[in-house]
Amino acid sequence: MLLAVGALLTPGTALAQEPAGEGSPNLSLTQNLPYPAIEKNFAKGSEVANYGTDIEFAKLRGKEYAFAGSYKNGLQIFDISKPSKTKRAQVYDCSVTQGDLQVFRQADERGRTFVAYTSDTFGNVDSDCYREAAAKGFAVRKSASTAQGANNGKNGTFIIDVTNPKKPFTVSFVEFPLGSHNMTVHPSGDFLYNSNSELITNLTPAIEVFDISNLRAPKKAGDLKLDARPGLGTNSHDITFNESGTRAYSAALSHGVVIDTSKPGAPKITSTFDDEAVNVWHQVDPVTLRAKNGSKREILIAEDEFAGAAGGPVCPSGGVHVYDVTGDKEKAPEKLGYWNITDFAGPTHDATGTCTAHVFDIHEDQQLMTIAFYNGGVRVVDLSKLADGGPMEAIASYKTENADSWSFKAPRVSRNGVFYAFGNDIERGLDVYRYDGRQAKSKAPGAWLPGPALEVPTGRRSGVSLPQVKTGASAPASLAGYRMRCMLPQQ
Repeated sequence: MLLAVGALLTPGTALAQEPAGEGSPNLSLTQNLPYPAIEKNFAKGSEVANYGTDIEFAKLRGKEYAFAGSYKNGLQIFDISKPSKTKRAQVYDCSVTQGDLQVFRQADERGRTFVAYTSDTFGNVDSDCYREAAAKGFAVRKSASTAQGANNGKNGTFIIDVTNPKKPFTVSFVEFPLGSHNMTVHPSGDFLYNSNSELITNLTPAIEVFDISNLRAPKKAGDLKLDARPGLGTNSHDITFNESGTRAYSAALSHGVVIDTSKPGAPKITSTFDDEAVNVWHQVDPVTLRAKNGSKREILIAEDEFAGAAGGPVCPSGGVHVYDVTGDKEKAPEKLGYWNITDFAGPTHDATGTCTAHVFDIHEDQQLMTIAFYNGGVRVVDLSKLADGGPMEAIASYKTENADSWSFKAPRVSRNGVFYAFGNDIERGLDVYRYDGRQAKSKAPGAWLPGPALEVPTGRRSGVSLPQVKTGASAPASLAGYRMRCMLPQQ
């Protein structure tokens, strides 16, 4: 059921009640809105009620909205038209994990706006998204032999109509038996590319492609097999399309993949590439940058979620790797360098916590990136020097004592002006940040190693030695026993 906003949901907490934070002069935390515990299991104290995941934005009915995913706590919808006074507009009851989401539109749907929302390992069939999908004839209930307690909903991706953000409803469901860990919608809005992120080596499926041009009757377009490689497996963790939709880039756990998607229903692999300095390929995004001489450079930025976010409690661990894929280089990407944070180095606040790079977002025109680092907080990163062989540099940072930031994004940015960015946090819910480009930048731009790094440094402080990830060292063959955050084990 949709929840009554005024009666049940709490407003943002006063900053005076916030745990102490530290950051650069140009980035401040202005608001925090925790998530109410709508999943009954949270009442037992066994899980974190907030557990924010990804976040996306859309302008609807003259207002700006943020759509924030969560573990089991539904789709959180916020009115950010006045970002300094962000308020919750609605919570859509869709009790699932992973809660990865993407906002999209279709040309023939009369301007309607949708959210693809993923169920990977848990789905409560009594929540609204399952009930509404079932009412439209979709099979969403697990068999009696596989259902476990409240976890009786099939895994897959829900298509939620959010044209009226205060009255969202499910219009479609696509089942993926191995789960939807991340879902990417082709820019046309007509195809889903599913990443199941299975941590085992299996040959099929790897990337599952569905035609959703008719939302009432999605149909399988095919599977795209990926290379069998040692390490974490052969499945995709995350996929990003270029703006035109002619290329897709997969972070396939053990390697990177460039995919020709000029025919989105029949994708073909252009190249696969490995970098033994990357422990877990988690996200790969393209960006086109212009050098001082006017030439363009096509660049891939890949994030390493070190040990699947179980590499704590040290800060930092996994960082960011950068590759040139201009022209023919997309068939054999050239490594430009490696970057990681250097501030807040040392143990994290949580003995079982982690401080690895995680979900990021690139604003190509402004040559800026926003990125979350779990216990390491959030950063705004300058990409403008990359096209000329220069470093990435953190120009802004913020971290609270209890930071556990999953994603950090902004609907728009400004290099020298003011903009608001939003962090979706496991411990805290939604954080609202204000960036002011007129104030002093961070004094900790981070460490940049140009070219193929022989050794990826992580950090050292107070005599604490942090793990070193060296070229030639493969990722662990199994992540059994790790406290997986991004890759939640089956419940």
